[in-house]
Amino acid sequence: MKTNILIIPILIIAIIACNKKESINNNNIIHFGDSFILKMNGSINVASSSTNNDSILTVCFKKVISDSRCPSTSCSLCYGSAANIQILLVQKKDTSNIYLIIPGCSSEPVCNEYYYYRKDTLGYRICLLSLDPYPNSNTPIKAQDYSAKLKISKL
Repeated sequence: MKTNILIIPILIIAIIACNKKESINNNNIIHFGDSFILKMNGSINVASSSTNNDSILTVCFKKVISDSRCPSTSCSLCYGSAANIQILLVQKKDTSNIYLIIPGCSSEPVCNEYYYYRKDTLGYRICLLSLDPYPNSNTPIKAQDYSAKLKISKL
């Protein structure tokens, strides 16, 4: 009972801190190991299949730090292009800002121990699988149009 009293205010603070908006997932809860899409400034709860409140992780897509991915029309010439995003993780009393990088001109990676662009923190592995929309040569991307495909697994 005491644990529930502490968890509820923390989750409320996390939701407010994330400036919660609707995510692609309708019930706003996904399971560890499943990939999911999160819109800019959106948040989602990630949980194990059990209903243990201690394992709920709130994930927020805060901002795109930089997007220097080459336009899709010139992918053959853009070695080294990448995008960098910031996400916020909140679990119980722990909060962590995570910065994830995804290379340009590449297919969706497999999130495992060999994937270089992952972060391991708070007992989780976080991988940025894609960042949409992908740049083209003519149209700038507005911040609110971004969405990130993420996968979070327990270590």
